[in-house]
Amino acid sequence: MVTSFKEADKEAYVASLSPREIVESLTLEDIKNFLESLGVDQIVVSEEKGYVCCPTICHNPLHEAESMKLYWYQNNKIFRCYTECNEAMSIFELYKRYMALNEYPITIYEAEEYVRQFLSHIVYKPKEIHYEDELAKYQYNMNIPEPKTYSSSVLDCFIPYHHPSWLENGISAESMDKFNIRFSIPQNKIIIPHYDIANRLIGIRGRALNPEDIELGKYRPLYFNNKSYAHQLRFNLYGINFHKEGIQKRKTAVIVEGEKSSLIDDTFYGELSNCVACCGSTFNKYQISLLTRCCGANEIIIALDKEYVNWKDDKGKAYRKKLENLCYKYSYLASFSYIWDYDNVLEEKDSPYDKGKDIFEYLYKNRVKVR
Repeated sequence: MVTSFKEADKEAYVASLSPREIVESLTLEDIKNFLESLGVDQIVVSEEKGYVCCPTICHNPLHEAESMKLYWYQNNKIFRCYTECNEAMSIFELYKRYMALNEYPITIYEAEEYVRQFLSHIVYKPKEIHYEDELAKYQYNMNIPEPKTYSSSVLDCFIPYHHPSWLENGISAESMDKFNIRFSIPQNKIIIPHYDIANRLIGIRGRALNPEDIELGKYRPLYFNNKSYAHQLRFNLYGINFHKEGIQKRKTAVIVEGEKSSLIDDTFYGELSNCVACCGSTFNKYQISLLTRCCGANEIIIALDKEYVNWKDDKGKAYRKKLENLCYKYSYLASFSYIWDYDNVLEEKDSPYDKGKDIFEYLYKNRVKVR
């Protein structure tokens, strides 16, 4: 099991940083490495005074840049040219100017992507988040009704049991215990408690195992002792109570369809898991805001079940369009990407998690980023 944030997903964390966070993360050594990558061989680094000095590549082609009048200051993370430009600029603007002088104009996004690779000295210090306060404030602002909550004592009516089918699916006993998974012998159902971000029990669902129950739906709200434990799925994300710290640390969140995928991710990554389930094939602004405003996610990765056989046919193209539309719809809230199976490593209806950790990480690494 992964035991450190760096081992888990440093690449994903760096990829999730906003331009402001990239700039704030830069060090003297990062700037030196950045300049060397451009071919600059005259670089003065003053750790005592907190600056880097180099030739004026902001307005001269590299072979003509001789004046050592371009400075980068550690205190404000800005380049300053003291000759022809006579202005301050970010590292992105400098890189754009440098590339234009070399007759290769680039976008600001391409500049951001280039600079990310030099963030080798990141120290991440997550701020303390009071999830219940954040949730209450956001629900009030969005006019979201307060959810009905239940005493956890109702779960004592069911036995702790690690169903063999879920173990075979790759969910560990430890993850089932963590998520408080239970079993109903009379109903022959796996019992799945749903908690909100403040760790309050707001609903219970059952995974049917009897054929006659499956015909009505594999996953349905639990009905027990003449009482329904249904809740509004659209006002929550399954697993967010257990994975909010992982989301905050990695600054990314993975959205899947079913509870099982969130449990499998927990088995893969433990305390660094950042996977939540929308319990369906779509999501809404409130759910995305839970991840961004309450948990600090900068990137949302859509990892819904595969609903195509050939991604090149009409069905595949239509499904891809659906995913892209979801990304664009909420792109003002975060950066988005989605899992796409170009190589047919999954079967139709599979979750990206169904073929094991190596396949998931392959798909994750090759996810499609939507800007």
